Formats: sequence, structure tokens, C-alpha cells
Amino acid sequence: MMAKSWKELKRELEEETRKIMVTCPDEIKRFHYGIITHSDAGKHAINQYFGHMEHAYDWYVGFAEHVHPSILRLATDPDFELNHVKKMLIAALGTVDAFAAYGGQKSVTNYAKEVLATLDTVQTKDEFVELLEAFQVYVCRLYAWFHWYFPWGVGPSLFQRVSPEDIKEIKRLSHIS
Repeated sequence: MMAKSWKELKRELEEETRKIMVTCPDEIKRFHYGIITHSDAGKHAINQYFGHMEHAYDWYVGFAEHVHPSILRLATDPDFELNHVKKMLIAALGTVDAFAAYGGQKSVTNYAKEVLATLDTVQTKDEFVELLEAFQVYVCRLYAWFHWYFPWGVGPSLFQRVSPEDIKEIKRLSHIS
């Protein structure tokens, strides 16, 4: 079976992004409910799933806000050739398999592999940008769902910030009277 062209994959990514605009994918809903039987992480969870969720969340935010935008910026830079940005993307997406094994995020992993598989059909930097932008929008939408479901209340309830005034009071109270 021949790999898709970058245009076919771009259309598929755009369609999938439209589907998940208002409906959260099951892979992310599982984190909301604490179900991690879909990956190897379930056997290492030690009766919790927060660490598992945090690793997956970090991957999404890293790619959505740092990796993809950086590569896209370089793809429009005249000092970088198409083969350079392709190599950067290959290196960046090379971490996807390790992430999937732990995070259980099969859809984004499969699309990342398909993006890499279609790179041979990409002939210009403009085509590269179109494909990577479609993938980035998809990843950003998944990230938005992850961000929505992330248990933000854990921080303030378990890891409250200590203010300088608190430190002064703790120091004062630490002295033996």
C-alpha cells in the first residue's frame, strides 16, 4: 500500500480536527475519568493516574506551543532549505513512539507517523508548511481538550504557594519560646 500524499493527509487532518472541535476524543476522556488501561502506564501507575496525565499533557503543550511553531518559523526562513526542516520534523516526531507507549495517545501517534511517511511527497517549503500547519491545528485542538480536563485544582489544594509573608511567619513560629 502506497503512503498518502501530503495533500490527502492534510485533508484528513482538517476533517479530523473539525470532528474534535466540539467532541472530545475518547483517548483524552480516559484521562478525565482516570482510565489508563489503554497503555503500558496502567501497570506502573501505583494506584494513581496524575503522573501519567501530566506526561501526556506535557507532550501536547510542547508540540502545540513550542516544537511545531519553531519548525514552522524556520520553514519560512530563507536560510533554511526544505531538507533541513524535514530533518528537524523527523527528529522532533521521533519521540512520538515513546510518548504513545506511555500516554496511550494512538490517534496523534498514527497521524505523526503518517506525516513522516508523506514527507517524500512534499516538494516545496510551502507544501511543508501547509501539511505541518494542518497537523499543528489538530495537535492544538487535542491540547485544548487536555487543558480543559486537566485537574487544575490539584495544585492549589496540595501544593500551595508559600508567600514571603508566610515564610516570615513560619520563621517566627519556628523559634522556641
